[in-house]
Amino acid sequence: MARALARRAGGDGTVERVDENRLGLSEPISRRDFLNGALLVGTGLLVPGQAPAVSPADAFNGYGGIGDYRHSNGNTWDVLNAGHALRDGTLDARIAGAIDTGEMYDLVAVGGGISGLAAAIFFQQYKGGRCLVIDNHGIFGGEAKRNEFLVDGQRLTAHQGSAIFLVPGKGGYTDRFYEMIGMDRSAFAYQTWGGPSPEMPLAHSPYETPRNYGFYFGPGFGQRPGTWVMDPWGRKLAGAPISESTRAELLRWGTAGGGVDGPRPQTEGDAISRQLDAITLEDHLMARYAISRETVRTFLSPVEGGGYGLGPDVLSAYCNYAIANQFPEDGDDALGDQMFPDGNGGFARLMVKTLIPDAFAGPRTVDAVWQNRVNFRALDRAGQSTRLRLNSTVVRVAHAGDPGTAPHVVVTYAKGNRLYRVSARSVVVAGGSWTAKHIVHDLPAGHRVAYAQFHRSPCLMANIAVRNWRFLYKMGLSGCRWFGGLGDYLSVRKMALVGNEPRTIGPDSPTVLTIKVLFAQPGLSIAEQGSRGRALLLGTSFAHYERAFREQLADMFAPGGFDPRRDIAGIILNRWGHAYVNPQPGFFFGLNGQGAPRDILRNRPHGRIAFANTDLAGASDHRNSIREADRAVQQLVGR
Repeated sequence: MARALARRAGGDGTVERVDENRLGLSEPISRRDFLNGALLVGTGLLVPGQAPAVSPADAFNGYGGIGDYRHSNGNTWDVLNAGHALRDGTLDARIAGAIDTGEMYDLVAVGGGISGLAAAIFFQQYKGGRCLVIDNHGIFGGEAKRNEFLVDGQRLTAHQGSAIFLVPGKGGYTDRFYEMIGMDRSAFAYQTWGGPSPEMPLAHSPYETPRNYGFYFGPGFGQRPGTWVMDPWGRKLAGAPISESTRAELLRWGTAGGGVDGPRPQTEGDAISRQLDAITLEDHLMARYAISRETVRTFLSPVEGGGYGLGPDVLSAYCNYAIANQFPEDGDDALGDQMFPDGNGGFARLMVKTLIPDAFAGPRTVDAVWQNRVNFRALDRAGQSTRLRLNSTVVRVAHAGDPGTAPHVVVTYAKGNRLYRVSARSVVVAGGSWTAKHIVHDLPAGHRVAYAQFHRSPCLMANIAVRNWRFLYKMGLSGCRWFGGLGDYLSVRKMALVGNEPRTIGPDSPTVLTIKVLFAQPGLSIAEQGSRGRALLLGTSFAHYERAFREQLADMFAPGGFDPRRDIAGIILNRWGHAYVNPQPGFFFGLNGQGAPRDILRNRPHGRIAFANTDLAGASDHRNSIREADRAVQQLVGR
């Protein structure tokens, strides 16, 4: 990772400029060369050989794309600084002087992601009243957001984070909630093949691996240029530059019937669940597939631990089974993963439309809500039952007196350079565990001890728009994995036919390649892996990441004729400093007679404050965000 981000020395600058031209680093659409909204190239301010003065925010954020999300690509510079001010307590001395807005709400939801929005929906259903959702970003959704590009006249959409959903069982919990928010279909129709070229199978989501998939073994395996292994499982890894023993281990893991098919948990909390929660996922994989620790860490870490951000060496073995046990009624193998073009941002938009009908023009349908622009003026309008306040970082939540008898809760937030406070008869803290432990001022000691056992790891979601993907088609690839460098996999996928998405796709269609970069460092503690990863994610400029991606793709896809200068139309980086919850052994059910940390926060509210967020379920899934919000609201309503 560090080598991939190292910038080459340019000597007198000639080599560096030639390299930049080759990689397309001077192409204006792909970079955030903006100053007060004007493209520096277009205004003549970008002088060859002379770097312009770029603000720290622009150097960090990079290009944000077009549309409503263009200033909200991941944790932006402003969001990051506000969060660090909260963490470091730099605003504490000013809280007493916060401006009282005079507002009293029946419920305040802290956090405008899926969980906070769901809390408002459930509150309005169960009790009703005045509700305020407060979020620190420029747009709602949490990690369920989109990026948008305009490439050769065609608008392209990609997800920033939260991605897929499974087909819900009819009448089940998820199905009932989807109906509640106006989800008018349980599965999507997808693009069909277009153009004269013979059809190539394409996936519906980034997590499928069709036969036209390849593995790339690069410099870390002594390969210059790297070695491609096509249809790796079908061809039994023939030609891979690995030892025979490693090959045999990977085949036991990657092919059907490999390994020891031992007993699996049937329900959350059964005896097998608890046994798995007592060991690491790495030890479980080694035993089940008879593979070495080295093989797990070199090849399986980003896959087996990918849904949790870290490798399996520090995760509970129950992580591999949690989602299936938490929602056994969801999923249809025949239909597979389902995905809005913008990931689960489609759900966030439906939820906001349900709460605030004027937030989007048109009816409450998937098509209308997905394609229409956000009416930001309608979000925080006086007189409506639910209001959504953006660009507002909550810095303190505290009862107005003793938590057992206080008549209300005071919520203080920063907006711009000022502090404000509102009052609420009940509060759902729906932000992540890394903020909740800082903002709840009167948090009990037991809750603080529990929150100290919540670990989070970072993620970089890079969306790279290309003018076509014929270079992949020429190589016989629709997707691939690689070992070493930035990220681990990418794929071309058919988009769901919602709104005005193009009805067909072919190798000459523009598309977005999404690369997820995780920061696992096996062998270090769970806390250290998270903190070191965040330091690297947040301490690297957009320009360094851009160069590294361009170099890497140029090396990998040279056999297909890929030209980064010609083919890349834009790059957007979405940095999530605390993307994934990392459940260590004992997180789910406790160890040595000690209760699970999540249960301390879920069992009952703290006075008029209840806690939600997907963290508390121990699995990053939008359904857990919804269910935890439901539980928190019911606790407060029943209080």
